[in-house]
Amino acid sequence: MIWGITFIISRTLSAAVNIEPIADSPALLMKGEGAWIVVADLHIGIEVQLRYAGFNIPSQTPKMQSSLEALASRGDRLLILGDLKHRIPSVGYRENKEIGPFLDNLAECYKRIVVVAGNHDGGLSSILPKGVEAISGRGINIEGDGVFHGHVWPSDVVMKSRTIVMGHVHPSVALTDSLGTRSNEKCWVRARLNEHLVLERYDHCPKELVIVPAFNPLLTGSPVNSSRGSMIGPFFRNGLIDSGSIRVYLLDGTNLGHP
Repeated sequence: MIWGITFIISRTLSAAVNIEPIADSPALLMKGEGAWIVVADLHIGIEVQLRYAGFNIPSQTPKMQSSLEALASRGDRLLILGDLKHRIPSVGYRENKEIGPFLDNLAECYKRIVVVAGNHDGGLSSILPKGVEAISGRGINIEGDGVFHGHVWPSDVVMKSRTIVMGHVHPSVALTDSLGTRSNEKCWVRARLNEHLVLERYDHCPKELVIVPAFNPLLTGSPVNSSRGSMIGPFFRNGLIDSGSIRVYLLDGTNLGHP
């Protein structure tokens, strides 16, 4: 274990499960009986929206495919935590053209691919290749941990887990160097939940929440350390996150502490 966010969770019903962010990549490795590569928020087709805004940017799909193919050396199963596509509410021309071949090629590297529905994924099931599994945005349990997108309340099964993992937020952190140059960097977020509020809705409160940064290279998101930044989704809107417990980590593992 070479960097701060890595942690191992001991279990009474199974062997220890390892949850390990992959250094220098917005991807998580979950290891138990199987090895899962977990990514979120690919937003395939976002370049069309950017083109309407005056930015002529090439498709990021080939770049994301190459990255995921390389990550297959670490795990043989792929979990996409929502917002595989970008257009709302339907499937656009770009997504219809790119998503099928994208997943077909990844199916040659991964023996199982699961897509958890995000708020941008309306109509996605109609273009998913055979063999790719589509799951409700309320999430599932993978290797003993709960995973969901984050735009709707997670299921009871997810909340019975010790650790829950979500996307949707696109977490980033605003940095300023000694010369005053500002940058916005993708980051990981870890936090505890407010148990008393969670137990008003669920029978069990997970010990920890991990938020996965957006996988699409074009997306950094709203800075968690800025007054202009905001965490979205029902967990944050309803105060279920212990804000004082939030810890931020860069993709290279640098622990920035509380934002």
